[in-house]
This record gives sequence, structure tokens and C-alpha cells, in this order.
Amino acid sequence: MTKTDMITTVIYRKNPRVQYTKKNGQVTIIRPQNHPIQRFCRKVLHMKIPEVSYLHLDAYGSFVFSKINGRRTAAMIGKELAQKFPEADDQRDARLALYLNQIAEKDHLIQRLDHNPNFL
Repeated sequence: MTKTDMITTVIYRKNPRVQYTKKNGQVTIIRPQNHPIQRFCRKVLHMKIPEVSYLHLDAYGSFVFSKINGRRTAAMIGKELAQKFPEADDQRDARLALYLNQIAEKDHLIQRLDHNPNFL
């Protein structure tokens, strides 16, 4: 599958286990730090590991994350991104595909759907 095919056919949805807040259009991802090793280090070794960490998305990331709903393709999100941020039009599709792949594969914030449900 080429990048062009991927951007026009791939659909993502938010991972239901991801906690986030949205305030004034900015999305903040809330990540609990409750791995057994982290809990052990906090309780037994008295290390100062926070129980929760926060990932603050910038304006572009917040916009893209808020548009992911399990029905929109990456191309649809890209068009809306170009309307909201005209300066993001240069290399938009390649950068969007890279960003979506990053938050899906590495951060597990979104999930790639294998089928195309009804479009919005």
C-alpha cells in the first residue's frame, strides 16, 4: 500500500483506554504511571515517580486528534486541517500519515481500523 492509498483509505479511531481532556481546543493526554516496576520503585525504593504524566498536544496535534472518530479517513482529516491551518498545506499528507502512524504504533493513542464503516 502506497502512502497515497494509505491516506485515502485508512481510518483510525481513538483508543478507548486512553484518557484525555480537551480545554480551549487543546488536548491533553493523561497517562497513568502504574506499571508494576513504577509502583515498586515508588513504594519500596521511595523514588519520586509521578503517578500520572501528561502529554500536551500542540494546535495541529489537538485538531487532528479531535477529528479522529472511527469514520473519517486520513484524507478527510487532512482536508479539514488544510482549511483550519492554510500554512500546513505544504507536505500535509506525508506529515499527517507520519503523525498518525506515530500515535498509533508507538504511543497507542489511536487504533487503525481494518474495515471501512459508514463515513461521516
